[in-house]
This record gives sequence, structure tokens and C-alpha cells, in this order.
Amino acid sequence: MSYLRIPILFIPIFLMFFTLPAKSFPVDACMEAKCIKYFNQWKVMARAKRVSAMSALAELYYQGYGTEKNLKMSIRYFRKASRYQFSYAQYRAGVFYLMEQEYLDNKEGIKYLRKAARNGHVESAFLLAVIFGTGELGIKDVGESDKWLEKALEGKHTIAQKYAGYLYHSGQVNSSHYVKVNDIISELKVSQVSTSKSDSSSNNAIIQWPTDADREVITVTAPDIDDVFDYELAHLKTAPPATNLATGTRIQGRRCEKIMSCYYVDKEDFWRYAITQSGFLAD
Repeated sequence: MSYLRIPILFIPIFLMFFTLPAKSFPVDACMEAKCIKYFNQWKVMARAKRVSAMSALAELYYQGYGTEKNLKMSIRYFRKASRYQFSYAQYRAGVFYLMEQEYLDNKEGIKYLRKAARNGHVESAFLLAVIFGTGELGIKDVGESDKWLEKALEGKHTIAQKYAGYLYHSGQVNSSHYVKVNDIISELKVSQVSTSKSDSSSNNAIIQWPTDADREVITVTAPDIDDVFDYELAHLKTAPPATNLATGTRIQGRRCEKIMSCYYVDKEDFWRYAITQSGFLAD
């Protein structure tokens, strides 16, 4: 079976791949009394169909936080949260099936990434664009890559913008290939940059991508993990059970989904590998 192999590299560029609060929440293996207490509380909330709690519990099983590490239970809860259209859980389930040796299943992995991308998860859309664009999983489809890269660009995914720029400058984007991406780039204002006095072409142009610079930016000062758990548990106790449109609770201006995505679950290696296999290196 073809699958994404995750090399152990130490290039500190993965921090560019995620939109995270000012400080992320490392959740390491822990069997201290307080960790066990938090695990049990999240488990109670998950059984009450709180979708954020289901996803959080999956992460705790994944890391062995307050319980023994249990991949079977981890994917079980990611899948449960996914049923309620919780895009981060769908993304994690997809990555799980593409990188965990005991559960490798490209079809399932791509299925969950598609679900997440359709629910607006731009990282999933970008990852699908890379998977289909490189053919690393034995499924090369420029049309599919184009479709998902378009979604990532519409979501203003910074690395997707750089990746699209890489494809454009390398001549892979035109009226016949990556048509949707070509249309987006064609509509953008492009400023010419001369590489020499005698040579200036469209392939040397800087693509002026749209940004969120004009939007109000909410700065989140992250508390420590105990504060996060206490805050989320307090609000989950008063939150209604999950429905098919559940989006989680809120904390300091961010959805609970965003808080959960700050957990360290080896996502950086997965992303770094996907990027390098595409032939694209982020600056």
C-alpha cells in the first residue's frame, strides 16, 4: 500500500503551517492525578454528546494524557465527532488514516479530508491539493488538486498561496492545467519584476494575494493547559448536546475547534512531508 511516510526532520518551518494563538497548548503523555481527573471529566462530557469533548477526548487517547495511549479509542472518538460535521475532527481522522501504520487506509484518509474541506477546513483542502497534485499516494489528478487548491486559496491559506505561486512560476498553471487556480491568479493584480535588464516575463511576476490585513484581528493570549481545560469543561456543562451542525463552544474569541487544533499530535511532520514531496519549500 502506498502511504505518506513521515520522516523525522528538524526544520523549524512547521510553525508557518497553522493559524494558532500566540501560544500553543502542548499535551504530552501524563498520568498524574490532575491529568487523570481532566481525562475523566472530558470523558463524561463526550458521553453527553458534546462534540468538542469528543474531539478533545480523541486527542487525550492519542497522547496518553490521563489514560493509556489508545489509538483505537482515539480514532473512534475522532470518527464520532466527525459525524456531527466537526471539521477539525474530520481532518484529524483523515490524517490518522494516512499516517498511523496500524490504520493505514488511503481511501478512508482522503474521505475524511474531503469531509473536512467541504466544511471549510482550509488545511484539509490544501493537503488534498498536495496529495492529488504530487500523486504521492498513487492518485495523481490535476483536476482534483486544482479544485481543492482553489478552496484553500479562497480561504486565504498562506502556504497554499505560496504553493500556487510555485506552480505558477514553474509553468504548471495555465489555461489547460490548474484552470481554476489560473483563473484566480489571472484576476489578481500582478506586478512585474525584472530579473535582468532584458528579461521580464509573467513567470517572474509577484502575485499579490488577498490578505486579511483589513479585517479586525483578534489576538489571543493563551492560558496554560489547566485553564483551558477548566474553561472548556465549565462551558460544556451548560452547552446543549451536539447536533449535525455543532461547531463547539467559544473561548476568548476562538471556537473550541481552534483550541483543540493547538494540541501537538505530530501534525508538523505530516505537513512538512507533504510540502517537501510537492517540490515546494516554504520560505
